[in-house]
Amino acid sequence: MKAFSRITWVLFSLGLFISMSSMVCSPRYDAVGAQNATNLATKTLELMGKGTEPFSKNSTAVTSLFSDLTNAYDHATKVKKNTEIASAWKTLKDELMTPFFDNWKAKGKLDKDFIKESVKQVTTSFDAIKKAEEAKRKKKKS
Repeated sequence: MKAFSRITWVLFSLGLFISMSSMVCSPRYDAVGAQNATNLATKTLELMGKGTEPFSKNSTAVTSLFSDLTNAYDHATKVKKNTEIASAWKTLKDELMTPFFDNWKAKGKLDKDFIKESVKQVTTSFDAIKKAEEAKRKKKKS
């Protein structure tokens, strides 16, 4: 349970940092980044929901998801003044999703309560990325 508390703190800090940074830096809205966050959130949460099934049945989908996440992170790193959002993608992938999917692979199946808590954390992270992109869009309209 300590890992969840640490991750929750990381997510809170990350969300706050992204929100504050987007106000200061005035980066340009990135439609591709926003679309990546929306599409990958749906794909990720759907796949995490299958954690009660055998990992072997879903390993191809997990590989595809991580490829998409890496592409989203790579895209975010190439956008000017987007360091915070790129960092959020990295944190999401490395500190939330990799441990979840590694755990699923190691155990074969996951407990529903573990999945539920993990889904909350991943949802919070995706929401922070989406909000940061949306904040850039609103800044652009001003």
